[in-house]
Amino acid sequence: MDRRPRCAAWLTSLACASSAVAAPPATEMQLASCVRGSPPLRVATTSERAVLDTADLRRFQDAAQARYPLYQRGGLQPAQVLLLRRGGQWQYMTLAAGGPQGVCVTAVFAADRFDFTPGWLAKYQPRAAGADD
Repeated sequence: MDRRPRCAAWLTSLACASSAVAAPPATEMQLASCVRGSPPLRVATTSERAVLDTADLRRFQDAAQARYPLYQRGGLQPAQVLLLRRGGQWQYMTLAAGGPQGVCVTAVFAADRFDFTPGWLAKYQPRAAGADD
């Protein structure tokens, strides 16, 4: 099943929801943090990104919890995991639904810490959102 249309709609809604926090320039979107009082994370609209499917979300969650005990103790179950290039580096960003401003960022991880990243880059072929996304 091709999840790209659904993911593109989800990312578009995320950008729209995050713009309610503050009106960012058209070249970036702001993603609200789930941590009260933390500034939003800024992501260029041209950033390459992809949303992990359910099986890979579970695999990522298991690996992140095994690698980072503090993350495991938090007990958070992300609704979505983004694989994106930010600041020139690949990252995983976990997102929760139902935060103070709707969808919010729970954690960010350096993707090079996980051995499955090269395979997922090939599988998902992250791309920037198009004008119609």
